[in-house]
Amino acid sequence: MRATVRVGANPLASAAVAGELWVPNIDANTVSVIDPATNSVRRTIEVGKSPIAVAEAAGAVWVSSEEDGDLWRFSPSD
Repeated sequence: MRATVRVGANPLASAAVAGELWVPNIDANTVSVIDPATNSVRRTIEVGKSPIAVAEAAGAVWVSSEEDGDLWRFSPSD
């Protein structure tokens, strides 16, 4: 199945985490969490400047910043 889901500005480097797709939106300073069962954004997380990549490790979701060098940690079940 193929679907188009609208997220924030300039989505990059998405990652599948706990059955959902986490999409960093570099120009919106947000991360969109997409539920593939409904092909919709389940939540949008405000983060710091320029989120660029997402990874899952140690039971958490990690999002890195392109500009500030920040690293944010989230629970995949929130």
